[in-house]
Amino acid sequence: MPVSGRYRGLRMEVSQYLDLFVDIGQAMLEAGAEIHRVEDTIYRLCGAYGLGRADIFAIRSLILVTIREDTGRSYTDSRRIYGIGTNMARLEELNALSRYICRERPEAAEIDRRLKESMEHNPVSWQETMFGYMLAAASFACFFGGRLRDGAAAAVLGFLLFAMDRHMAGRRLQRFVYIAFCSVVLGFLGMGWGRTGLGLLPDKIMIGTIMLLIPGMALMNSVRDMLNNNAINGLFSCIDAVLTAGAIAAGFGVPLILLGG
Repeated sequence: MPVSGRYRGLRMEVSQYLDLFVDIGQAMLEAGAEIHRVEDTIYRLCGAYGLGRADIFAIRSLILVTIREDTGRSYTDSRRIYGIGTNMARLEELNALSRYICRERPEAAEIDRRLKESMEHNPVSWQETMFGYMLAAASFACFFGGRLRDGAAAAVLGFLLFAMDRHMAGRRLQRFVYIAFCSVVLGFLGMGWGRTGLGLLPDKIMIGTIMLLIPGMALMNSVRDMLNNNAINGLFSCIDAVLTAGAIAAGFGVPLILLGG
């Protein structure tokens, strides 16, 4: 039986909105959102447009959404997630976009335009990010007992880590290998600061830079997922955080062993 143009248009419209909503969920997950936030956002977006019953399954590497209409017809869309980072500014923009969509219910073209603008626009400049790396490293070094000179040395290593993240992260290097590599480099340089005769404390300098690599957000998200009755994702995130911590410990352990720290 031929399908009428109006009905075919409705089917295409549901698929188009579903595709956009899954795109938003993917962007949120890649920006560091916890699983519960991603699932809840997609659920609210589908509900705002009355697309039907939404069944959403998300883990760190996959988002799968199925819409079931009252007629019995279903639509399914999925996204494979290859990398998760931390970009709180972008996540805030995506949250604002989701709230706008639920409130105003714009056309699909408007959603697509706003989403592309959000993804192409970097809400934080590289200069601000660099300053954040340096300030955090210096602050942690001083917080854990270092002096101002130790904080200044840690800030230099923070700048180096920013440069490595900007030019090397995600480029054909497995993430744990990259973290271990950064830890080795920063560890040797931290130990080197202590041997310059300037009275610097290498342990305080290294602590300041270690804190830039600690997967605090991943561990926090794992706890939140477990509290939201999502044990599988919570365990995945927890294991990832433990492996990341192991890579950091192994990387900083190499210069400590070789240089007799």
